[in-house]
Amino acid sequence: MPQPSSTDPIAYAEAVAGLLWVYDTRTTTHRERVEQLAGLMTGEEELADVDSVLATVPPEEVWGQLAQIEQYATAEVDAGRYPESFREVLQNRPELVRQNGVYAVTVTGRQSIHWTDGGRGAEERAITLAVQCRPDTLCALVGVLPGVAP
Repeated sequence: MPQPSSTDPIAYAEAVAGLLWVYDTRTTTHRERVEQLAGLMTGEEELADVDSVLATVPPEEVWGQLAQIEQYATAEVDAGRYPESFREVLQNRPELVRQNGVYAVTVTGRQSIHWTDGGRGAEERAITLAVQCRPDTLCALVGVLPGVAP
């Protein structure tokens, strides 16, 4: 899985959302998937919410069941944006963002799921991510926020 590479919070969040929504149980073990996503995390342990990111991966037993039917998912990312509440912080208290370089970005898109015998389904997706983007450094994932921010 190629690592996203950007210094722009919205572009980075869009790339990460795409990675979170795409998986392939035919070619990737549960452990490999966990390691892939853990590799996206910021190195600042006090900020990193690894559990929120790993919660996007089905438990190992379920992953095994999905692998039996050769399930995989593809995704299309529509757009990323700063939630209104975060835009207000950026406008009124930018020093709070500069302190840790953490941005909230909501990303929308569509995930298509496929499995053995031509089965498939699709649904709209939306996720709010916390991403860390400091000046002159590549962005990193901080976590998945508990809900989609308005």
